[in-house]
Amino acid sequence: MKLKIITLLSLLLSFSAFSNEYQEEIDKFFNLYKAEKISQAVDSIYSTNKYVSSIPDQVQNVKNQLTAAKGMLGEINFINKISDYKVGDLMVQVTYIVTYDRQPLRFEFQFFKVNDGWRVYSFSFDDDLDDELKVLARKSALSNS
Repeated sequence: MKLKIITLLSLLLSFSAFSNEYQEEIDKFFNLYKAEKISQAVDSIYSTNKYVSSIPDQVQNVKNQLTAAKGMLGEINFINKISDYKVGDLMVQVTYIVTYDRQPLRFEFQFFKVNDGWRVYSFSFDDDLDDELKVLARKSALSNS
């Protein structure tokens, strides 16, 4: 009986650690980003996917856009995870809102599971929050009526 409990507990702990690997990558990204090491932050998030090295121009473009955005938006005020959407045990999309002095940005990270952990599938950021916020607020208002 003790052996079964220990085995079950170790399986649960190992699954929990395995599923949090993508969160560790996101945390590493934001730690570098907050320290204004934008190029290293982008390299860090893409380091989980060895195939990204085949598109260096696109990675450099992301670095340039993120550096330009950071310069225009001012200081970071808050970094807040707003959703963690899982597709079974194989994919996850994690969305953050980062508020700056001027306006917020949305950061989205998509990961998929491979044999040896999680691999970044997509990383993006944008400032198209206003239309979506209106839709969600209206939907919420209608459901509360």
